[in-house]
Amino acid sequence: MSTRQYGRDDVVYADWYNPWMKLLAKSHTVAELQSMLHGASAEAVKHAGQHLRAIQKTGSMTGNSAARAHSRNNVAASGDKKIALQGALEIHELFPEHAKQSATGAPA
Repeated sequence: MSTRQYGRDDVVYADWYNPWMKLLAKSHTVAELQSMLHGASAEAVKHAGQHLRAIQKTGSMTGNSAARAHSRNNVAASGDKKIALQGALEIHELFPEHAKQSATGAPA
């Protein structure tokens, strides 16, 4: 267990980050995560636009509901992915002992 803290005595690495963030940090370097985050950001913008278009095509409360639900789910998934990638980058910064290092052995 790391003795490094996030700035609060009650928060430690083990319970501050979810398993997805931890896995991303262990599996990817900073450069890889930054590239993935850039792609996820563009994906989130695309899905948000699709969701807004699905809402605009709706003529009633039940009209186009499948398309709205699908696009809403895509927006939520894109947001979750961005949050996980940002958390993994934070792990690299604050807890490098729990993160994948670059090929040179130095923190990326």
